[in-house]
Amino acid sequence: MDVRFVETLLAAVDEGSLAAAARRQGITAAAAAQRVATLEAALKVPLLVRDGRRMTATPDCEALLSDLRQMVVLKAGLAGRLAQEQLGGQLRLGAVSTALSDYGPAVVKTLETDAPSVELALIPAASEQLFKQFEDGALDAALIVTPPFDLPKTMQFDVLAAQPIGFVRPAGQDHNPGAPFLVYSRMSWGGAVCWTALRSQVGEPTVRCELDAVEIIAQMIEDGLGQAVLPRWEGLVKHHGDLQFTQIPGAFRKVGLLTWRRDARRPLVRLLRRTVGVESA
Repeated sequence: MDVRFVETLLAAVDEGSLAAAARRQGITAAAAAQRVATLEAALKVPLLVRDGRRMTATPDCEALLSDLRQMVVLKAGLAGRLAQEQLGGQLRLGAVSTALSDYGPAVVKTLETDAPSVELALIPAASEQLFKQFEDGALDAALIVTPPFDLPKTMQFDVLAAQPIGFVRPAGQDHNPGAPFLVYSRMSWGGAVCWTALRSQVGEPTVRCELDAVEIIAQMIEDGLGQAVLPRWEGLVKHHGDLQFTQIPGAFRKVGLLTWRRDARRPLVRLLRRTVGVESA
């Protein structure tokens, strides 16, 4: 069974259409349809069915998805392990936006200097999404907020920063718990921690809007649109130094590096860990 065809099928399931799967893989829609048809012929069952405007997995396909995804993970893992032994190949690093701004430049610079043959792919997304991509084998490592659950023993999470959480307001603005808040999305891992801290200080805050983009929230505060409770990442001080930050005692958002324990001794992973401050040189 051609793993490329399996990747096309999985892309169609994830994207909800063969056309979107084709765009994701850089092939034509006709080629994507032919790949799925070839798999259906080999397995002797239908794999996709139209549900309204979306393509969805058939019950037979649903039963196979876990094994099919494992095939793709195994293929990526074999290639990645060989490449990592020689500081070559590709490094797929996911990162929340604040970690990307805090650590991304150092990673780019280090790889250009110490591992110029490595192809670096930086993937920004929310922590929960990045964790899922890492778990599925689509990422080699991820800079994310501390997961709100216990990790499998096969994974390694090293805390890089415990960022104080506090009120962020325009410079000179007095404390006013009744003023509207721009809320860091409560659905995100970091936002949930900030919301708990906010509720500890303001029982029922007035929410003006909610979004999962702390940099945009900081800019909106500068524009006079409200106040917020946010973590103090390096970029807040660097790019929004005029804002007033008042820490909430005992409240922190922890950000760290997620890797596989099996990769701890691999040169490329060790180089990444040194770059972000997990290991000494």
